[in-house]
Amino acid sequence: PGCVLITSVLAVKEDSAGIDRTVRSASRADVPELTAVLSRAFANEPPFTWVQPDDALRARAQPAMFHGALRYVYPVERGTEVLLDTGAILGGAIWAPPGSWKAPPWQRLRVIPGLITALGIRHFRQYAQRGKAVEDALHRAHPSDPHWYLAMLGTDPQAQGKGVGSALVRSGLERCDRDGEHAYLECLEPLVPYYERFGFEITGEIEMPEEVPDQVSMWRARR
Repeated sequence: PGCVLITSVLAVKEDSAGIDRTVRSASRADVPELTAVLSRAFANEPPFTWVQPDDALRARAQPAMFHGALRYVYPVERGTEVLLDTGAILGGAIWAPPGSWKAPPWQRLRVIPGLITALGIRHFRQYAQRGKAVEDALHRAHPSDPHWYLAMLGTDPQAQGKGVGSALVRSGLERCDRDGEHAYLECLEPLVPYYERFGFEITGEIEMPEEVPDQVSMWRARR
């Protein structure tokens, strides 16, 4: 039950409208606010709705899961960036540096107490089983070559469609280019054209558990 996080699906809903806001590196102090933003961004997104179909239970599980992910699985100080407007976080891009996309078991286990508190042990068991099925599918397809991994990209619903995600992706890819590193992500098929704009190319289809939409793996070669 250590593999209970679903942190690889990207929530982006925006048009080509440009914005001029501040993108900066995230810190531990940003975790509570970014947790709330991601919980709202992914509130009704697959495969989260499959892992926990009940709306009320999902609303309790999401903050615990994202908080644990930002603290232990993808610690924010290692590469996460946030976009702010007048001091408020509108979106975040959670990147894992090369060689660190898969957290060791002891880090992942630290997420479990928060999920049990949020869901109760009975509901946690089902959540863990389904979450592990999703993660196993994503992990099987993950490339072995060194790369920056865009594990999560989420925009607050009130700010979607205003270029928040685009600004965050561009900032992260500028870092990849400075470092001379590849980049990788998974997304739902409708988002493929969005990421192709940034130079990502499809490398394969990821077969997900039954009733979960299949994912597409995408790679951007170093530049």
